[in-house]
Amino acid sequence: MKKIAILCILFTGMAFTEVNEPTWLLSVPTANVLPANTLSAGIIYLDLCISEGLEIGAHGIKYQLSKNFQGGRLALGASFVFGLYPYAVWTKSFDFGEISIGINPFPYFVFGSIETKLSDTMRFIGEVHNGVAAGLRNNIAKGWWLDFGAGLTVYPYKNYLFYDFSGTADYFSYNFRTVFTPYIVISLCYNFDITAPFPFKKPANKLREDGPLPIDPIK
Repeated sequence: MKKIAILCILFTGMAFTEVNEPTWLLSVPTANVLPANTLSAGIIYLDLCISEGLEIGAHGIKYQLSKNFQGGRLALGASFVFGLYPYAVWTKSFDFGEISIGINPFPYFVFGSIETKLSDTMRFIGEVHNGVAAGLRNNIAKGWWLDFGAGLTVYPYKNYLFYDFSGTADYFSYNFRTVFTPYIVISLCYNFDITAPFPFKKPANKLREDGPLPIDPIK
């Protein structure tokens, strides 16, 4: 029974080991990556850090180039959400929280975010991309993170100029209207360490086999 109790304690400690929060906010990434051998699983989350600084999963792939770039962290990645779209993002920590600034060729060229601590278990998230978004991140239990927020996506299309190849050699334009799309974000994930709970035992020292064993002196 004592051995079973020890095993339960070890597995419980592994399951509820607190690790860093998710490295994505409501809809934009940060330059942070999960610790090595950490899995983030849940609703819209299935991300794994397979080695130091390299994260891959449902959100895409992200590699942290530098932990100290202009006082912050720099990462390159590619999102799988709407296709394979690359991005670069820089994140810096301040007393009030973190600020991230990034570039992405689609669906927006520049994005930014701010995350501030409201309490020991709650944080405010604000985002600017091809629209705006705001929400709350809650640490509801050890390793458990619940996000909920809302946003408005804006697609300000402009006049596009076309060339008519039908023989008239005329130019004409078409004006796409601006589209406003509201949305709601609700996500839940659990971050936990997937390394083995038991340390590997060192092999016992073997007796020398290349000669006779030493003889204890006679006392």
